[in-house]
Amino acid sequence: MLRTRIITGLLFLPVFYLVTWKLSPAYFTSLILVAVAVGQYEFYRMVKFRNMEPHIFVGLMIGIFVVLETYHPFCPGLDKFLPAVYLILIMVARLFSRRSVDRAIEDVAVTFIGVVYVAILFSFQILIRLGIDGKQWVVFLYFVIWASDIGAYAIGIPFGKHRLYAKISPKKSVEGLIGALIASAGMALVCRVWFMPPIGVGEAAGIGFLLAIVGTIGDLSESLFKRAVGVKDSGGIIPGHGGILDRMDSMLFAAPALYYILALR
Repeated sequence: MLRTRIITGLLFLPVFYLVTWKLSPAYFTSLILVAVAVGQYEFYRMVKFRNMEPHIFVGLMIGIFVVLETYHPFCPGLDKFLPAVYLILIMVARLFSRRSVDRAIEDVAVTFIGVVYVAILFSFQILIRLGIDGKQWVVFLYFVIWASDIGAYAIGIPFGKHRLYAKISPKKSVEGLIGALIASAGMALVCRVWFMPPIGVGEAAGIGFLLAIVGTIGDLSESLFKRAVGVKDSGGIIPGHGGILDRMDSMLFAAPALYYILALR
């Protein structure tokens, strides 16, 4: 399993480097678009295990629009109202469907959650890429989160004795979290020296530290969803890792955090 995870990660690195560093933001947006479509489908497939019936097609179409609108706004000045429009579209789809009125609230809710949790949170990566020094910050984000995962695994597996949140994720430990924090801060400092624009030592380490915390919350949140519906993985598209959501759960929360950190700098 570990060997498969490593091989998959090494195969992804050249693609990530090419799309993020060498090509224009349009290519990175295309990569996010694919991830959003797959991730939303995984989410909607998961909730079906709890007998909920999301409007998959409507949700996916809205998710695609979210990604495209993030890259090239179609409604300048109206973006704050778009989530309300998405909800209305989902409710209209449910209203005129042939389904029974039973569980209508649940069906509308999980469809809308799929849009917010996957499409909107994923799209923050596009906003970062389009910003000042965008490609550097996107690579920084990925490297720090990857380091967090590796640190948590390297320390948590052999030394983890105190459960972090057993109700949600029995395997995660306090020791693993400490390893994640140290590895993230260390990777942030490496990135600072290697390729980042001017940034202070304390600021780099602090951002890395914060992203590890937020990423861990994202990881636990996806575990909450999976435990609620009774599945081990969101999917199986990535050998050794599971689904897109399994691989990107930390990133879903870390990207918005980094975006707002950069906006406030």
